[in-house]
Amino acid sequence: MSSSPSAIRVAIIGGGLAGAAVLRGLLRYPHIAVDMYESRPTFRDEGPGLSFTTRALDILAAIDPDLEYCLDRAGAVFSTTETRVASGPDVGREIDISGLGWNCNKNVSRQAFLSEVLGCVPPHMMHPSTRISSVTELPSGQGLLLTFADGAKREYDIVIGADGTHGFTRQLVLGNDEYLVKPYPTGFWSLPIKVPLRRAQQLMGTQSLDTRKPRHMGWIGDGTGIIYDLLDNGTEVQIIVFGKTGDIREDDGLSEASWAKLFTPDEFRAMFSSNRVQVCQGAIDLILSVYTVQVAALCLLEHRPAPTYVTDNICLIGDSAHSMLPFPGASTSVSVEEALILSTLLGRLPSKAAIPAALRAFDQVCRPRAEDAARLSVETGLLVTGRAPGIGLNADLLQQHLRHKFDFLLNVDIEASRSAAVMIMDQLLGVGGSWP
Repeated sequence: MSSSPSAIRVAIIGGGLAGAAVLRGLLRYPHIAVDMYESRPTFRDEGPGLSFTTRALDILAAIDPDLEYCLDRAGAVFSTTETRVASGPDVGREIDISGLGWNCNKNVSRQAFLSEVLGCVPPHMMHPSTRISSVTELPSGQGLLLTFADGAKREYDIVIGADGTHGFTRQLVLGNDEYLVKPYPTGFWSLPIKVPLRRAQQLMGTQSLDTRKPRHMGWIGDGTGIIYDLLDNGTEVQIIVFGKTGDIREDDGLSEASWAKLFTPDEFRAMFSSNRVQVCQGAIDLILSVYTVQVAALCLLEHRPAPTYVTDNICLIGDSAHSMLPFPGASTSVSVEEALILSTLLGRLPSKAAIPAALRAFDQVCRPRAEDAARLSVETGLLVTGRAPGIGLNADLLQQHLRHKFDFLLNVDIEASRSAAVMIMDQLLGVGGSWP
């Protein structure tokens, strides 16, 4: 990395969406020199596709107006969101959720979107296949020293930890307390697959997968849920099944949590036996046509709330800060919000001495919202798998409790959050004024 002596040097560790969004936000500031490091050979963000609400699209555009065009280039499909009950006495009943309806989500392949986001980044900023062996503080508050596996060393003023649930940067902020550093199993699991449209239509029906009227469709089952939607300009169908088995196992937090939950095909089909909706049974048939011997679902993990996301020079963002359940898309939306707020604060840095104030302002604004999102995700997960105590598959109660669950994400006043973060930063620095 080459930069002027006065440039603020930023290292982003992790090549997923959260780090990429921050990187795009920082590119507009000439006084910031940024590098992104990824230990794998390519920059990847593995997992099911992403679903962006119209509000999240506004936040992406505030980070960089080109990001919405990145979605289009990645084959995003503008969809109507619909949720129905798949099991029990109210099978087929629609659950009306406030703010979700006609053309309210853009659904996109996670990796295709990441590739577009990083496509315009200057190559000298990108460092795949680069393993970092240590991050240490330099004397007299002169920043941080990154030491790489090949022995090379580089100095930075800020390190942004964006290396995900199992990354090492969380430990840089929280120390060796395994209770805080390691994620624990939640009892939820998920399994995504992606299949060509025509193949999916053969088993799920053409009406349910109509490219002229794309839908982001969710079905609430007895301990399980099914979501399907169109990706890649409508040429592919994504199916995500998920479930809730047992209770949260707190004592697993200090051991190596299993990444996978294994089922035989018969066990897997039996879990969906109470689901009497044909399109859902077609989705299960598709999954079992892929997993013919053993079904391997991903155990969903989350972190316990952290007392802070920052030190004077290190900041955690996205799953490194708050790995949480994916319901109702809160993790993605919150990560995008954080990318905007962090890039705004760093863009306003008057000097390197102001870095701690910027990071503390980020923490004070973003951490409470992430904690609220994590609680919301658990509550929503129980509802959409028919496991909420006292509610189950009762459509009237599901309607009552789900109707406003998405308000937290859809009604966020991101400008107020940015202004609050800037005000806190200025107060810590002892100055007045407001951003642009």
